[in-house]
Amino acid sequence: MSDATLTKAQGLLLLRELATNEAFRLRYEEKPAAALTEIGVPHETIVNLPAACLASCKLAGAAEMEAALKELQADAVGRYLTMHPPQAKI
Repeated sequence: MSDATLTKAQGLLLLRELATNEAFRLRYEEKPAAALTEIGVPHETIVNLPAACLASCKLAGAAEMEAALKELQADAVGRYLTMHPPQAKI
């Protein structure tokens, strides 16, 4: 099965590592599955990711990863700021 995805927390952690840890970036480029294991992604999730996600690759630069991380974090904050919590009516 190839339908697994990372959780938002795992995605944020992955982007943070790719943006700030050059050694991790190099390991991820060579062996994405091993790098995902290194940051705590469960084995079952990794083996069920699409094959293209686990192929060695050349990543965008650290600056691009940092921008993606900030965008994802800003989106999360924006969603929480506009949330209308349920209110009890008496």
